[in-house]
Amino acid sequence: MAITGRDIEHLLYTETPDPILVLQDGATEIVAAADLGGRPGAIVVCSRSELLRRVGERDLSEKELAAIAETLAAAIQNPAQRPPLWPA
Repeated sequence: MAITGRDIEHLLYTETPDPILVLQDGATEIVAAADLGGRPGAIVVCSRSELLRRVGERDLSEKELAAIAETLAAAIQNPAQRPPLWPA
């Protein structure tokens, strides 16, 4: 499983309505929240609205995107850890 900075960037700028980044069968995908029920076994990584609440409406650097991706990947691998504190 690899969540990348490009996945985070895609989540932020996709035209998919109410987008959510999911992990399914080892691959990441952006899906509309309304379509999530049709994806049994998908692990919700993050929604765009949650990401924007944490980082605000601003352009993120490649380094920040990569750091967010790394933090989310670690949270998926160890769900008992505290919620991520993303770069501000």
